[in-house]
Amino acid sequence: MFVSITNKEQMKKLYDFLFVQQLDFEACFPDDGTKECDNENPLMNGKQEICAASDVKIGVWDGMDNAIRVTGKLTEEVKTVFYQSLLGRGIWKYSFFRNGKEIVTVEDFDDVLLNLDKNEIEILRMIKVIE
Repeated sequence: MFVSITNKEQMKKLYDFLFVQQLDFEACFPDDGTKECDNENPLMNGKQEICAASDVKIGVWDGMDNAIRVTGKLTEEVKTVFYQSLLGRGIWKYSFFRNGKEIVTVEDFDDVLLNLDKNEIEILRMIKVIE
């Protein structure tokens, strides 16, 4: 199910719903190889914090030239970065996985693809994350 979630309160509710589960994550960011973060570039939101988190793996992302893919367990440390990102534009591209299955993908900050079961979709409707 594809939805656009531009309201930060709705995105926070989605995080609240998901973050009680044992999940893995993947986040993608531009990377020019300089190790510097251009804070003016919204695609960099959360990059420094996620890359510095414990036990993450950083590799090449082939979806864009000069880009990295950061993967790992969705720890409290990483959850905090996602929550804090809502104070700004958010994180540009990321996914959450449950038991190896991609269950939520977010691209362009607020284009959300939900790959959840019917019961979970109904819960998201009840808590007004989606219509």
